[in-house]
Amino acid sequence: MDDTSLSGQLHGKYAVDIDGTIRGYVEDVDVEIKNGEIYFHLEMYKHSRVHNVGFIERNRYGPKLKLTLTPKDIVAVGKDCIIIGFGRIPDLKDIERFKLVMAENDGLKKRTKECQEELDAAMNKLEQKEEKLLELQDKLRALKRKEEEFDLVKDELARQKGELQAAREYIKVMEKIDQKVSQLISSIEGQEE
Repeated sequence: MDDTSLSGQLHGKYAVDIDGTIRGYVEDVDVEIKNGEIYFHLEMYKHSRVHNVGFIERNRYGPKLKLTLTPKDIVAVGKDCIIIGFGRIPDLKDIERFKLVMAENDGLKKRTKECQEELDAAMNKLEQKEEKLLELQDKLRALKRKEEEFDLVKDELARQKGELQAAREYIKVMEKIDQKVSQLISSIEGQEE
């Protein structure tokens, strides 16, 4: 679009910021070329809230404002308004680059989600193995306690077996003594007769 024809299109329109703020109504446009740059000097009435903005009445607008723009500051020129971006809208090459970055970012997000799912699955398996390990450790502790109890019972049994053996030997000795005593008593009784 030719910049001089753009100046003719700016006249008689609302100047609106990219964020939706109405700056005013353009009354006059002067074009200046300085150091190879084109500047549009807009003279406009400051916007004030009125009930019927479809009608332009100078007495309903505040004082006049001056605004200087370059072609880069103008995002679009419509039927009723000029949209001003002040460089907040990036170049098309930047937009394409941003699209590539966003696509790459989406791919990274998807890969991160997959990795997170894999990590969660691995963590679940690890937790299950840890639970089994703790269960086996509990069983091992129980077996060790039983082994210690078995060793104590075995020692007690060996002691009691020794005592039993000693008691048997004692009984045998007592039986021999009892036999001898019985023989002695019967021999004494036989002599008394």
